[in-house]
Amino acid sequence: MNRLKKWWVLLGADGIGPIKLRAKIERMGSLDQTWMHEKMKNGAFVSMQHARLKELELTVSPSDTWALSWEDAAYPDPWRELPDAPVVVFGRGSQHACNARPFLAIVGTRDCTQRAAELSFEVGRFAASQRWGVVSGLAKGVDAMAHRGACYGDGVTVACLGSSLHRIYPREHCSLAEQIIKRGGTLFSEHAHGTVVHPWHFAARNRLIVGLSKALVMIQSPQRGGALISAQLAIESGVDCWVYRPDEAREKGKRWAGNRHLLKEFPSMGWSTVDELFSLLGKPLTPSVSSSMEAGLEAEFLPIWRHIVQKGGAQISDIAYACGTDATGTLRKLFILELKGMVQRIPGGWYIPRGLG
Repeated sequence: MNRLKKWWVLLGADGIGPIKLRAKIERMGSLDQTWMHEKMKNGAFVSMQHARLKELELTVSPSDTWALSWEDAAYPDPWRELPDAPVVVFGRGSQHACNARPFLAIVGTRDCTQRAAELSFEVGRFAASQRWGVVSGLAKGVDAMAHRGACYGDGVTVACLGSSLHRIYPREHCSLAEQIIKRGGTLFSEHAHGTVVHPWHFAARNRLIVGLSKALVMIQSPQRGGALISAQLAIESGVDCWVYRPDEAREKGKRWAGNRHLLKEFPSMGWSTVDELFSLLGKPLTPSVSSSMEAGLEAEFLPIWRHIVQKGGAQISDIAYACGTDATGTLRKLFILELKGMVQRIPGGWYIPRGLG
């Protein structure tokens, strides 16, 4: 039996998590000695082994799904420093994406404002143009827009899930998950096929997002929430943390309360524009490259196309207002973009971007 299977089976013993398992193996002297000891003293070991191996088989049975133990060379190096690093992690997509570039975590509330959604998209897009990887949680709101921005900028993005790989949550992000993989990114999960999803799973995955990142950007958070917890974890872990500074006149709502709370304590973490953020990150600011999705697209179509992508979809009236064009001209340009295969018309007068989930 290979070592990954032994790690997975031993992790299934009652009361054993990553920290206790690694401590036990260190105490026993080796993985093999721990295996033999558990096999001899645990009367339920055989049945547990059978169940755990069946669970593992079901999880990696799709040809594009794989598992890594923390001993494998492709295991993300930054996670090795975590005290509670997963000893086995499941994935889809590239096994090597995480050790080839620095990663920027982009976090924020699911119930974000439109301004926060736009910021998240732009930070993700600009990060891709600066050769950062983007890591987030594939949740609604800020997470999804960060992933879309990175995809739009032809970058690599990684999603750490609170559910299993077979149960993308929310379901409407299945297409976005496929785009992440298509563009060289990765989906990670600690959870095997059939695992019942609990709210604490989403809080636990935050340590993986923070642990993978060289820096963390908080876009928007209320007074309580996972994004604020991630930011605090980054601060405690020594990961650079940068917090969007809401405009005092226009951005006063409760959804910005977490930002104001952190900035009151750490005012030097604040940023107001994407250019300012990336200067704080210490990366050389080169002109932002255009996405390959814009290749060959005439300048007159760019405002409409970018507006639809940033919003994740928009109605004709909103597009016309945002781009300063009349309804007839907007409709003509949308028709051409539809013929080019860049947008899709759906009921209700909505247009959504193709290829970005």
